[in-house]
Amino acid sequence: MRSAAALLAIGLGLPATCGASVAVASVQSRPRVEVAFVLDTTGSMGGLIDGAKRRIWSIAPRIGEWRPRPDVRIALVAYRDKGDEYVTRVFDLTGDMDEVYRNLMSLQAGGGGDTPEHVSAAIHDAVHKVSWSEGPALRVLFLVGDAPPHVDYQDGFDYRRHVREARQRGIGVETIECGADPETARVWQEMAALGEGHFARIDSNGGMPVRVTPVDEELARLGTELGTTVVAAGNTADRTRTAGRLAARAAMPAAMAVEAAGYFASADHLAEKDLVDLPAPEQKKEIEALRRLPAEAPTTLAGKGDAEALAYLQKQKERRQQIQTRITALQAQRDGYLSRGTDVKDGFDEQVLTALRSRAKAAGIAY
Repeated sequence: MRSAAALLAIGLGLPATCGASVAVASVQSRPRVEVAFVLDTTGSMGGLIDGAKRRIWSIAPRIGEWRPRPDVRIALVAYRDKGDEYVTRVFDLTGDMDEVYRNLMSLQAGGGGDTPEHVSAAIHDAVHKVSWSEGPALRVLFLVGDAPPHVDYQDGFDYRRHVREARQRGIGVETIECGADPETARVWQEMAALGEGHFARIDSNGGMPVRVTPVDEELARLGTELGTTVVAAGNTADRTRTAGRLAARAAMPAAMAVEAAGYFASADHLAEKDLVDLPAPEQKKEIEALRRLPAEAPTTLAGKGDAEALAYLQKQKERRQQIQTRITALQAQRDGYLSRGTDVKDGFDEQVLTALRSRAKAAGIAY
């Protein structure tokens, strides 16, 4: 079977034949971009949360288009207030967009009573409970909410101190206000200044209306079809996990499936241990190895001889490339429709990308 270095290489979109030293060098040559979204999830934030679930699929690939292509990792910190279902929920940094999407889908707007929320606890947890890397990286925290922090709690949390701690760790702080509450704006501007970041204001729904074009139905269908080209090996748990992820993609609501199709058409890989990703010589080696480990063989290869299995994998690769090419063309058409429409240019996603671009040059990244 593949070495650990080869599996790592595949996971990062590198050639599967890399040796350990080449794989490590290739990983290290990619700039790292780490982004933590600190999101108010009280009842008034439903529009922003629903919009983020759709647009996260378009935010990530647009960062991935930068050069050198960065290793993008995303964390989520949801917050409410004392007396709510939770004060904070932390989802650590991950480069797995299926996981980011799953974490976002678990968030629902609810709770909140008095206007202030426990912003200070959220900033603290974003700085100290997220596994930020050491060394060179673009590290950015986005605070997104519509209510100011509680300053009357005597629990040791202090947003000013935590923002300064973020800067000491090389984490920039950007603030995005939803709505137009003057006290929220004042504090958000203060935190942006302390965090050497920017303050932005968007509407209370996040400035992310559902975008519909004539090509959406076909894009969503092709996105689902793309997942059917995966031929994943691995043990039972590996294959069950992959099947679950592909099923979740196929079950996405239409508005999300359209956004996700473009992401997966240009993604480094569609699934872990996907034999279709490999060049033909590596596929042949894997097929031979699976003869000795039949329990790890994909069901779609059951009963096939070596030559037949190899031909099947090549056919799946060709079909995948055709689907990806079609999605790319449709995505270009969709972008054209949206550019002629009334798409909001100052929504949550655009503000995030604008802030990140302003920091990219200092990290040696061109966009």
